[in-house]
Amino acid sequence: MTEPQHSEPSPPEVEPERPAVQWPEAPVPTGDPLVDRALSLLDGVVDSPVPDHGELYSGVHDGLLEALDAEPGLPAPPQSSPRPEGDS
Repeated sequence: MTEPQHSEPSPPEVEPERPAVQWPEAPVPTGDPLVDRALSLLDGVVDSPVPDHGELYSGVHDGLLEALDAEPGLPAPPQSSPRPEGDS
């Protein structure tokens, strides 16, 4: 009869250390109130959880579209607030 071979227990796998995230500096004001307001939303990205980044970037995108659609020289409209779910 042969004896079972015992192998050394394998060491636990260690995850490689992830590099620290290097966030860009705050954007320089553009002088366009609509663009600056849209870009100001990026201030919250550092402190928000990653799953929330998509919504945050969507808000920046929508704000920049609003700036592109605005008539030049007119005052910025009041900041729109998201509608509660279920409203049409």
